[in-house]
Amino acid sequence: MIRPLTSLRFFFALMVFVSHLGFVHPQAPWFAQVYAQVFKEGYIGVSFFFILSGFILAYTYQQRMHTGEVSPRQFWVARFARIYPLFFLTLLLAIPLSMREFLQDAGYWAGRLLCNVSLTHAFVPSQDFFFSFNAPSWSISDEAFFYALFPGLVWLLGRSTGRWLWWGILALVPLGMLVMPAFLHHPLFYINPVFRVADFLLGILLFECFQAGRGQQWFRSPAWATACEAAATGLFVLFFVLHPLIGQVWRYSVYYWIPMAVIIYVFAHQKGALSRVLSAPLLVLGGEISFGLYLIHQLVMRYYVSLSQRAGVDLPPWLVVLLVLGITLLASYLSYRWVEKPCNRYIKKRF
Repeated sequence: MIRPLTSLRFFFALMVFVSHLGFVHPQAPWFAQVYAQVFKEGYIGVSFFFILSGFILAYTYQQRMHTGEVSPRQFWVARFARIYPLFFLTLLLAIPLSMREFLQDAGYWAGRLLCNVSLTHAFVPSQDFFFSFNAPSWSISDEAFFYALFPGLVWLLGRSTGRWLWWGILALVPLGMLVMPAFLHHPLFYINPVFRVADFLLGILLFECFQAGRGQQWFRSPAWATACEAAATGLFVLFFVLHPLIGQVWRYSVYYWIPMAVIIYVFAHQKGALSRVLSAPLLVLGGEISFGLYLIHQLVMRYYVSLSQRAGVDLPPWLVVLLVLGITLLASYLSYRWVEKPCNRYIKKRF
């Protein structure tokens, strides 16, 4: 475990959380302004997860696959055990919220459910599919696609021609953004696994750079490492502050590639003062429950809206945010302890 990177998962999951607080802002103009200018951009946390996923999987499995210590089957079972149990539980919890759609068109509803169960819903370029049931789970559909490709990507990376192919794929994404019509920007460049695999590839290539640069002078000195961590954080903040100047399609992924990659690369060395702060047990625990936070938070929001409307409750925005966040964190911790870990152990032991 690289503790600082685990803790960073918690902060980027919180960014995704605040990006979905749009249901609060009609109650308060000041909140609407903060949401529009800051919180709404939190969706970029998904880019961090995709890049980090490529980096961590390469860190954990690449060498072991080359030596035959881990087979593709073992890898796929391990990844299924990691993501599917909680994904499936949250899908079941989302079904009651979709009963109106079921009554309107049961066949269409069943088709979307089947796509969700098979983790293929992100491939369909329609919000009715990729945002169906538990909307954040579209990224789990992407991750499943990345996992399916990973053993082949590891094999390809070991060949010189494979590296050029990878860089070509990375170049095709910004080129596609230049030529694709605007109505396809969101379903393709933000959602679709075929295009988002570029983020995952970037993470694997970043690990290659990390391996080659281990032991660099800058990271041998704690003072220099701290300076690098502060600079990486500052770079990310700068990119975030300047985001209103950049077109939306670029901000779906490409614009944030540089600051995200720099943050992961620098904090993976675990040498500076900020890394020591991020290695605190409580923050690491936050990172460990971040998968639950990510998959559960919007369900909590939707159930809160439904119940509060029925009860006629109108709480202040700050209290709504604290209440929803508190319930989400508690549910995430409980799911980590009683769903994720036990199911992970059982599936890997059984298969």
